[in-house]
Amino acid sequence: MNWKVISAIVVLLVVAGFVWFVVDRSANSDYNEPVSEQDLEPSMSPKVGQVKETLAVESEEDYQEEADKAPAPPKQIDGSDRQVREAAGELSPTVADWLVPQHQVRKWVAMIDQMAGFRLPNKNLPVQYPKEPFLVIKTEKGIANDPGNYRRWDPLVSAVTALNPKKVAIYYKKWSPFLESSYNELGNPQSFDNQLRATIEHLLIVEPIPVDTELRRPKVFYEYADPVLENADPLSKWMWRLGPENMKKLQDWLKRLESYL
Repeated sequence: MNWKVISAIVVLLVVAGFVWFVVDRSANSDYNEPVSEQDLEPSMSPKVGQVKETLAVESEEDYQEEADKAPAPPKQIDGSDRQVREAAGELSPTVADWLVPQHQVRKWVAMIDQMAGFRLPNKNLPVQYPKEPFLVIKTEKGIANDPGNYRRWDPLVSAVTALNPKKVAIYYKKWSPFLESSYNELGNPQSFDNQLRATIEHLLIVEPIPVDTELRRPKVFYEYADPVLENADPLSKWMWRLGPENMKKLQDWLKRLESYL
């Protein structure tokens, strides 16, 4: 299997997968929201979303040449798990180790659907990203996040930001009908394209917080002592856990990707 086939098969992982990797919850982490009973249900909205007909990347001189080289996506979603796992394994054994075996594409589109509404799934997850336990330090104010926690995300953020955003956009364009068809199974009036863009836009507007922000631990999980921060949406809170440097690297990459979309 050549690199173009691999790239095409994992385009969904490239575009959507990084979002889950960023916000993946660890079973060993004490710094997390309690698990809710909410399943991967579609977030209904009265406004019907539209798929963007033309992407900015299509104006690139080599777009048609590169698009012609890209293989077509699978004709149907059923039976595609093996292809995804094999392709991911050839691209990166580490990524392959993170994948949950079954219903990969369905899990990705359902995940993005929830994230577009600033919600986070905790069941039927497409990947499992292992991390070291969350640590805290004592400060004059009380307790705070140990800056060493940010290093848990370094390999992930480096891997994502090393991807060529232009190539991602080219493959996304070619695979868009397949992703929309898979997303339509949810019965949502929005489009996958709309939900993906909404997720990216939200991640881009998140601003960093001080690394010594005070925490408290009323029960099992750590919380922000500042109620404004604690009441922030889950996507923003998990972006903060990357640390300011990793968050900036990821946002810079997302800006480049967005410029091609």
